[in-house]
Amino acid sequence: MLYWSTDRTGRIAGGRKAMQASAPRRETLKSSIALTPIVIGLALSHTAMMVAGFSGLTNGFEALRSGLGTCIAAVPMLIAMGVLSKTREPLSEKAVDAAFFIAIIVQSASIMALGSIAIDGSATPAASIALSAVASFSSWIAILIWLRHMKAASAIAAVLTTFGALSVAQPVVYAFVLVPPADACLIAGMLAVLQAPLALSIHKRDPFARLAEEPNTGYFGFESAKTDTPRLFLTMTVSVFALSLAMGVIEGSPFRFAEGGVPLPGAGYVVVTTAVTVGIAVCAVRRPRTMMTTGIWILMQGLGITALLFYAAFPERLSIGAALSTTLSAVMTGLVWYLITAFSHYGSKDPFFYGMAGWLAYLVPRAFVQIAVGQFAEPLLSDPLLLTALAGALILASTQFVFFRLLKTAYSDNDAAQESTKRLEKLLGLKDTQASGESMRKELVRHDVAKLQDACGLSDREAEVVALYALGKTQQAIADELCITPSTVRVHIKHVYAKTGLHSRQGLIDRMSGE
Repeated sequence: MLYWSTDRTGRIAGGRKAMQASAPRRETLKSSIALTPIVIGLALSHTAMMVAGFSGLTNGFEALRSGLGTCIAAVPMLIAMGVLSKTREPLSEKAVDAAFFIAIIVQSASIMALGSIAIDGSATPAASIALSAVASFSSWIAILIWLRHMKAASAIAAVLTTFGALSVAQPVVYAFVLVPPADACLIAGMLAVLQAPLALSIHKRDPFARLAEEPNTGYFGFESAKTDTPRLFLTMTVSVFALSLAMGVIEGSPFRFAEGGVPLPGAGYVVVTTAVTVGIAVCAVRRPRTMMTTGIWILMQGLGITALLFYAAFPERLSIGAALSTTLSAVMTGLVWYLITAFSHYGSKDPFFYGMAGWLAYLVPRAFVQIAVGQFAEPLLSDPLLLTALAGALILASTQFVFFRLLKTAYSDNDAAQESTKRLEKLLGLKDTQASGESMRKELVRHDVAKLQDACGLSDREAEVVALYALGKTQQAIADELCITPSTVRVHIKHVYAKTGLHSRQGLIDRMSGE
């Protein structure tokens, strides 16, 4: 009844403002249900890859097999990256769809083959390494295509999808660890086939059409997505590389095999990992300015250092440390998926290029160090104390490098920073550097759109759509250029009209000219 008292006008206005302020977040969370096929598909593919890589990891040979398989699978990825770096046009949708279903079939068949040769006793080192390489490569391709579908995702949608998939996958992976390795591979291979109907379902509807609202903070929490420069992307990638070296030291260390095999995390590991991944998603929604920039690196540093302390403090119960190091691995995986989505969102090259670069920076150094420390380290790197110190130093270095570069991004000299950024943009394909009359016209339109964005509270994606719309492009042309569907473009334009109070393209152009 207070709502309709004598000062009801003020109360109604205040109530409406509160409702409007919370509406975008509620709508984002509600619309996240549309992401379910991608979340489940990503979880299935990740689970299959984990089972193929870690089932039966009970001795030095199995560790070597996993590492060599990763390194061998990296070779065709490097070749593909070289080819994609020379092409300006993205792969066609038909080619990507064909690659997707081929990858799913090969992934399923190779993982089941690993289980079959283990059951009949015909497993040889060469066969195991070859199948492991095929399983790794096909799994990577499947995961990258799932991530490719997220190119139009906002930062919040990307976090919900990537860490949501990990939250689903981790309990399933742990359940497979309790199953005999051969049986685990057979079951995981069969489950991998379920990705196919999920892939078909996302073609029938655009999962991001209802997630059109995008925060203006970009992917890394700055005031504007314009601050998400290539230098920041490279900072994150280099730091992931350093942290991957630390994980390779931990996973390849001889002291982890002291009990006759890799320490099996207890059931508490599932609770810890799931709680952490869910917590990251919740914090990213509530605190988008900090969670995916500094927050996640502080978290990973804490997990890594604490895991090393537990390994040293409980040498008879290595499973305690393993619970935290495995959780760190899961968080790193989610961060790499998020980085791949961010690169693809801003890049002009095919998303496969950025996806492969991210996977190589994450997994290859880890595999190399795992092989070196676990197989060829005698006697220099056989001391657990030295290995612990080395891993700790790498963990600290990776985090401090991120913080240092973030500060430098904020306070560096503008002229020098812009020149450096231009060189990196050209190298990474994050921006077309050719100057022409057309590009000048585009820059003028972008300038006008930026003013409209500030005045009317448009999201970054809406600003991109308006810029192309004002240049006279059709909705289909905008969809093709931004790699989204026409229905998503229509949703963005509808939201722009609602926020600006306008109803036509010419009205938008006139409004921008008068800003």
